[in-house]
Amino acid sequence: MHNTFIVEYFHWKRPKSLVVEYGNKVLGRLGLPLRLTTPEPPIMGSVESRMNIFHFANEVIAHDVPGDFVEVGCNAGFSSAILQKVLRDQRSDRKLYCFDSFEGLPSALDSKDGSAYEPGEMTASRQGFENNLRSVGLDLPVIHQGWFEDTLPKGLPGQISFALIDGDLYKSTMTALQNVYPRLSKGAVCMFGVYWDDKVYRPPTRSIKYQSPGVKAATDEFFADKPEKVSVLYSGEYSNGYFYKL
Repeated sequence: MHNTFIVEYFHWKRPKSLVVEYGNKVLGRLGLPLRLTTPEPPIMGSVESRMNIFHFANEVIAHDVPGDFVEVGCNAGFSSAILQKVLRDQRSDRKLYCFDSFEGLPSALDSKDGSAYEPGEMTASRQGFENNLRSVGLDLPVIHQGWFEDTLPKGLPGQISFALIDGDLYKSTMTALQNVYPRLSKGAVCMFGVYWDDKVYRPPTRSIKYQSPGVKAATDEFFADKPEKVSVLYSGEYSNGYFYKL
């Protein structure tokens, strides 16, 4: 199937700026490890991250990994649209299950989350989520609204072939892993929406706000006694994380 819809559905890319391009050339010639950036587009994520989702989702279908698709932290539905489009065009009978509070981040943040986020940030309405999918001609997935600790234990499917965990925070990521991991089929792919490991990849732009230290803290803790290890996946200015269920 074609993947051009990734850039046709929503405007992912930053606008070009000659000033920024010239400034970065100057910084490069001076040997400074800094880069200027244009304002972020009005959509979370990057086209690279959507390509990662596209290829992993198609991979588990091609390899016939049993189970449904799950997205923990669906926000406004931009990643959900990619997954729902893949399922439809591949004529798969798998379902997509989406989980979000639709109230933004919870009021209590863990110290492991650093200062990247504020309570209530990342808010997207359920109506907006539904409208975004309908606007590109897609059916709605199975939607579970509420906090992860309340919805995941009873709302997840029995088998999962692909999971996208985008909880931003330590507790949200840990709760998602505790519930999703046991249901992952062998060979299933689990991605993390934002995953930073500066020892593996250090982006040239250091002014990016959402580095989500709590996500790596949660994965380090969770996988300490597991055979799987999380790897960094290039995603433009950001980076994703992923692992295959062994």
